[in-house]
Amino acid sequence: MTAVRARNRVVIDAGHRRRRIDRQTASREIELKFEVAPAPTEWLVNSRRWPRLSQCKSERLSSVYYDTPDFELRECGYALRVRSCGSRFLQTLKSFEEGAGLFDRGEWEDEIDGPEPDVDRLAGTPVCDLHLGALRPVVQTEIERTGYRAAQSGSEVEIDVDVGTVSAANGVAQVSELEIELIRGAPSAALEVARQIAEKIPVKLAVMSKAERGFALTASSPPAWAKAGHVHLIPGMSVAQGLAIIVAACLRHFRLNEPLLIEHRNAEALHQTRVAIRRLRSALTLFRSAVEGREFDRIQDELRWFFAESGDARNLDVYLERDLPSEQRQFLEERREDAYDRLIGAMESARFRRLMLDLLGWSVVGEWRKGPVAACPMDGFVFERIDRLWSKVSSAAAVTRMGDRRRHRFRIKVKKLRYALEFVEGLQRLPPRRKRKFEKGLKQLQESLGQLHDMVTARSMVALNSWLATPEARSKDQRRLALDADRAMRRLKGLGAYW
Repeated sequence: MTAVRARNRVVIDAGHRRRRIDRQTASREIELKFEVAPAPTEWLVNSRRWPRLSQCKSERLSSVYYDTPDFELRECGYALRVRSCGSRFLQTLKSFEEGAGLFDRGEWEDEIDGPEPDVDRLAGTPVCDLHLGALRPVVQTEIERTGYRAAQSGSEVEIDVDVGTVSAANGVAQVSELEIELIRGAPSAALEVARQIAEKIPVKLAVMSKAERGFALTASSPPAWAKAGHVHLIPGMSVAQGLAIIVAACLRHFRLNEPLLIEHRNAEALHQTRVAIRRLRSALTLFRSAVEGREFDRIQDELRWFFAESGDARNLDVYLERDLPSEQRQFLEERREDAYDRLIGAMESARFRRLMLDLLGWSVVGEWRKGPVAACPMDGFVFERIDRLWSKVSSAAAVTRMGDRRRHRFRIKVKKLRYALEFVEGLQRLPPRRKRKFEKGLKQLQESLGQLHDMVTARSMVALNSWLATPEARSKDQRRLALDADRAMRRLKGLGAYW
């Protein structure tokens, strides 16, 4: 029997959900993956940026993904694919999981005799102990792939354009992707090619594999907005490894909600994209002492710019949840459409594409990773930072004695603490009961502060538009919420720093 071959691919995308897995061999490939409008090849071929651009392959790829009736492979974080290439059949087991490298994806592949999976060839892989006797086809992809080679700064990259379909029980989705793979040279060369393409083509970071898209089509209802997923950190990771995974998780959260925001102007999708950016900014602040520098400051400035661009749309969404006279609602809905126009324009701008790509590239190959702190164990570094955050939160004055600005600053500290604890959940080995109580109290505190902030925002909107209906909130409502916040804070202090 032919031995199973395992590869590690360093995939610079916004990642999949991942866990630690054992790998048999380690060959590493640098890739960047994007979603892109169909047929971007005309600009590639006609571009003078790469005088040595040459077409190196063109092929049709037919693939079938298999799983058990209970989706056992998917639940364990794997996809099993059989791809036909002419008269040859290649079986590949891929993980969706987040390992301890940059963005590692385990891949075990072997040539087999026919179009059906050969379970015996999975011996020695992480799924060898699963009962896979009832495998059935679940997802199918038909892809036309055109590949190019390009020279860049003494390095060589391959640019693959995939156009086709992914189909499953409940539908068909179009696929149009662009992948940049480093053949030889420095990883920065692949990033530079990506930046040049992003200046001319509206590419977006790919966060879902073809298998994930297909599995989404097996669901009985279309996917809605997405909450932040679990961040898969493991003890022993370095600061650099941990931050790269956190950044990838935040970008994935953003990208999963972006299409729903753009196509349907969904209010909850907008809220979740703002949560994703807020979490990302909190992560950068949490790791500031390890990453400070000119590029860090520039990225923070750009994130502030984008967050501000989304503020009007979000404030109007919140205000429109009120019971308003019809003429006022119509006026505000028109303003909301204008605000969404501006926001979507920002999201589809070359400036925003540069920000997303620069942020991802900075997190995985940035100069800061050469600093002494980047190689330190993340556990000690990040929990010391969380201790400082808790000290600031727990020493604050009572919310009932805070003015609007001071309460706003306190609310931001509370959010940063909550996000930081969510990021490092995988590093904690703690009594679950006390942890759950603390998380519940922290959530209650944040919600009370959030409602108080919404009242302030509503008052500001009325102040700018004096003819609008006066917000229904009275001082007694604010007093009640402030008292709720103080009660939650007392419970948190009683529990103490559980980590």
